[in-house]
Order: sequence, then structure tokens, then C-alpha cells
Amino acid sequence: MHEMSLVRSVVSIVTEEAEAAGAAKVTKVHIVLGEGRDIVEDLFESLFQFLARGTVAEGARVVLHTRPYMVRCNACGNEFHLIPIDKRTWTCPECGKYKDYQLVSGMEFYISKIEASKGN
Repeated sequence: MHEMSLVRSVVSIVTEEAEAAGAAKVTKVHIVLGEGRDIVEDLFESLFQFLARGTVAEGARVVLHTRPYMVRCNACGNEFHLIPIDKRTWTCPECGKYKDYQLVSGMEFYISKIEASKGN
């Protein structure tokens, strides 16, 4: 369950940033997540709620923004969606080159935005 260590890091970063900014309460945490990260979203959100208890992030809503695998063809530069388990997507739809590409997205994992309130 690699989600636990990832969520622990997210909660730590969110609470440190919120406290440094003088926030009284974190309301939302936006996370960009590549589909290649193989994270169970419901588990991630539940763990966040569990680990954030007693912090400024307690009760904050987690908003996951999923990024698909995208690759750039080395032959023609076309970017296209790749589905690793579907070999039909391993060929560039523009020039027909097979398995000649570089990964552009799909492995992301970062906090893109923290929404918080200053309090009363």
C-alpha cells in the first residue's frame, strides 16, 4: 500500500505550507496524478482524512486531477494518448511509427493548489 507514504508526505507538505502562510483551515487540496501512478483514489482520499486529523487540513476536500499517458512520436513529433495494455495505441496515428516515442505525461504526482482560509 504505497498510498500511505504518499499521503503522509502530502499531509506534511500541506500542513507546513498552510501554517507558514498563517492559514487557520485548509479547505481543498488539489493534486495532479498521472494514471501511471496506480493509486486507488478512494483509498488515497480516506487516508488523507485519517492522517490529517488534528491538523489545519482536517476535513479538507481532496481534488484529484488525473493526467493520462501521453507520448510524443520521435519520428514526427505528434503527441498521442497511449494505453499501455492496448498494443493498438503503441503506433503513432500520424505517421504509423511503432513504439518510437517518449513519455510526455502520465507519471505526475504533485500538489497543484492548496485552498485555505485565514480564519476569523
